[in-house]
Amino acid sequence: MLYVDDNHFDRRHFRDRSALFDAHPILGRGGDVRIAVRTTDTAFWLALCLHVKEQGGTVFPLPGDTPLDAARRRAERSGCDYLLFGTTGEEALDRATPLRPSRSARAGALIQMSSGTTGDAKYVERSWSSIDAEIDGYIAHFPAAGATPVVACPVTHSYGLISGVLVALRRGVEPIVVSNQNPKYILRKLRELEAPLLYSSPTLIATLTLLTPEAQPLFAVMTSGAAPQRSWFDGARRKIRHLHQQYGCSEVGCIALGLDVSAPHRVGVPLPHLQVTAGASAAAPREIVVRQPDGSEVETRDLGYFEDSALHFVSRLDDMINVSGANVYPAEVEEVVLELPEISDAVAYKRPHPFGSDLVCLDFVSAVPLPERRVREWCGQKLAPHQIPMRIRQVESIPRLPNGKVSRRALADAASNG
Repeated sequence: MLYVDDNHFDRRHFRDRSALFDAHPILGRGGDVRIAVRTTDTAFWLALCLHVKEQGGTVFPLPGDTPLDAARRRAERSGCDYLLFGTTGEEALDRATPLRPSRSARAGALIQMSSGTTGDAKYVERSWSSIDAEIDGYIAHFPAAGATPVVACPVTHSYGLISGVLVALRRGVEPIVVSNQNPKYILRKLRELEAPLLYSSPTLIATLTLLTPEAQPLFAVMTSGAAPQRSWFDGARRKIRHLHQQYGCSEVGCIALGLDVSAPHRVGVPLPHLQVTAGASAAAPREIVVRQPDGSEVETRDLGYFEDSALHFVSRLDDMINVSGANVYPAEVEEVVLELPEISDAVAYKRPHPFGSDLVCLDFVSAVPLPERRVREWCGQKLAPHQIPMRIRQVESIPRLPNGKVSRRALADAASNG
């Protein structure tokens, strides 16, 4: 049915687990209970997820490194009735902790947390029926004939869980879930397969491509999360035969899917069960809005536009920098700065100007000392005056979330407090 690292778990294993859950005093209550689970036992979590989905219950998976106090706090805030907490599945079942009961009965759902890159993370509930619609739309749009999914990203998150695992199971394919994040181990697993399809984050993909010779490119890779920088994208395409990209949000899941993408911000064609609106051109981007099959609309807070039927991502609305009424998109600044051969990473963000409007700020990483004047002169040759960073810092590294995203708000707050 599926692999976790080198261990195979067949249908009998999952049937036995389901019987164990049915006999449990809490899980045996079926769809009437809301459960948060924190464990590093990947096979247990996937078995529990499939069981809860079949029963129409509600489950909130937490990352395996979440401390107990934080896990309890998140479980309570999400309205869960119980917290299962343990390293192994058996330990988690034995330590089922009652929480404040949810105040009203709600339909079964998967609870997720938004990334929180522009503020406090939100608790998002998605019905199992909406997830089934996403899976059907994903398969219709992306046949992936003959490919074996290798899921090297958290399966507590929608990307790895739905796009990686649940889609594969619906196809009748056995996915390989990788909990061993050693890049050399992942490369070995990929080399064992004829047509592997790697699901991972830009950060890990970058590491894997560094270890991959151009003469032996990776077969197929799906990336999601942070919009890739041009330098990363160009380097990855030289080492990957088929580079795919998907775009989505916590409320909807996968929105658009780009196959063999030719540009970093081209995120592909929307899935067939969704209606998506955005700007008409690169010169006139608008907020990406998604209408779901039930008629509900989700405002993504992302700017984008359509070109040749493909959706293009421009920027987070909250990240856009307003300089005296002119819009500055961080990605454009970063792309220019990363053309400097000495610079290996960069992030642009905004800070309030003392006299109103915003200041364009830039943090960059370089192995050698690089004068601020050099960076500003380079930007002056390639950017409009209002796009040129006014505050430039050389830093040792740029903090990123596990999905590769950068919290520009956190950088701005840190710079203000510094």
